[in-house]
Amino acid sequence: MWLFWLFEFLGFIAVLLLIFAYCRFRGEGFWSFIWKYLKWVTLAIVIVWILIAVLCRNHLYNATHCYFRGVSMHSNTKYSIYLSECQIETRSGSYVPIDRARALPGSKDGDSDDHNDNNDILPE
Repeated sequence: MWLFWLFEFLGFIAVLLLIFAYCRFRGEGFWSFIWKYLKWVTLAIVIVWILIAVLCRNHLYNATHCYFRGVSMHSNTKYSIYLSECQIETRSGSYVPIDRARALPGSKDGDSDDHNDNNDILPE
């Protein structure tokens, strides 16, 4: 999610830099241009934000789905944009893909300190 907000911030900065370059080229004052065309500047910023949100809509949907999946499981989850997968936090603090996890954290099938669960079956 932080990457989405970084994109939004960079879009905001890009609009301001384009306005600054335009003002520099035309020989106008930056702040006087902003106040004179405040409505159009605001509209440009909103359009860029909406464009970025539309471009990132799949990742935003997957991040929201991952969050609510973690809430329903009472676990910490995060969505990795790089790997395009929902990850769940293990007891050790690392994150593993939730779709490939074999058991929920904290369940009886989860990680245990005793790695030999079939003590009564093994011959002595």
